[in-house]
Amino acid sequence: MARLDLLPREQLDPELLATLETFERACPDFNPAVFQAMGQNPELSKAFYRFYIPARLNGLLTPKLKELVRLKIAQLNACST
Repeated sequence: MARLDLLPREQLDPELLATLETFERACPDFNPAVFQAMGQNPELSKAFYRFYIPARLNGLLTPKLKELVRLKIAQLNACST
């Protein structure tokens, strides 16, 4: 059960909604709950995604290697989710 109320899609900031829709087009099984929870603080959320998306999609490492690094970090920290 979520500890934060999830905003309905129609109440999301327009920029966050556009970002969510981009994520959903790229990955149809993407869970929108993270956007709905982060929508509680739209300015923080927009700043995060302005940083996160280029870091996730661009850079010197391939997306596959970035994902392997994330998985190894999670394993080293006993994170199962």
